[in-house]
Amino acid sequence: MKNKYVLYALLILGGIASSVVAFEKPLLIVPKTNKVNELKKLNNQAFTYGEKLNYRVHYGPFSAGNCEFVVGDNPVEVNNRKSYHIKVVGRSAGMVDAMFNVRDEFESYVDEEAIIPWKQIKKVKEGSYTDSDFIIFDQKNGFATSRRGKISIEAQTQDVVSAIYFARITDMSDAKIGDIFPVNFYMDGENYLLRFKYVGKEKLKTDIGTFNTLVIKPQLIKGRVFKDDEALTLWVTDDENKIPLMVESSIFVGSIRAQITKMEKLKNPVTSRIK
Repeated sequence: MKNKYVLYALLILGGIASSVVAFEKPLLIVPKTNKVNELKKLNNQAFTYGEKLNYRVHYGPFSAGNCEFVVGDNPVEVNNRKSYHIKVVGRSAGMVDAMFNVRDEFESYVDEEAIIPWKQIKKVKEGSYTDSDFIIFDQKNGFATSRRGKISIEAQTQDVVSAIYFARITDMSDAKIGDIFPVNFYMDGENYLLRFKYVGKEKLKTDIGTFNTLVIKPQLIKGRVFKDDEALTLWVTDDENKIPLMVESSIFVGSIRAQITKMEKLKNPVTSRIK
């Protein structure tokens, strides 16, 4: 398991970062236009301020690390608009910690109404490898600017953190098996198109209870990591919260699984819990 995949193992629960790491080339090339994007108000019934989600990540039979997603208690103002301050921290454990000593952090400032990122801070430390970035999203004029340069982006482009929350607010109440939900996605100076495929419903037993869930497969590109383009499966609560409960993926050198261990200060009652 190479260093650059450790972070994505820790963030795999969202099904976003792990998808991107398999791409050899960007899927979406955005031409420069003079169009000004409208900031649409979306209906967010899934999450709110103060929410905290904790996960344990396993690489095969080994404990690989822990990951925490925290939405700040209060709105912050960015570009004169109320925004969520969302922080994701991933830390390695066990064998992975001994080999790579991962300490990774992402912070994203997400518009309260439009659910799009305004800026993101990235701090990655994996053994002797370090990387950092500061991304500014000009969502109205369609640009993302970072240490890696400035590129055009599509309307409602997400980052590695905001994409998870954007996916959670997607209405799947009338979804049919096989329906596709696309998300425009920016990471490390590149644009991507990620597609979520709805595959049905299942009951899922976890360490914190048994739940009715929606099952989703982020559609991936075959590469050096994943065995096929639907190797990753995501289970989310079948209720208004749409909490990611577990992600599991087969890769060429084994399997990765992330499962929830704690959830606090949710926006809605967890009506999907069976016991």
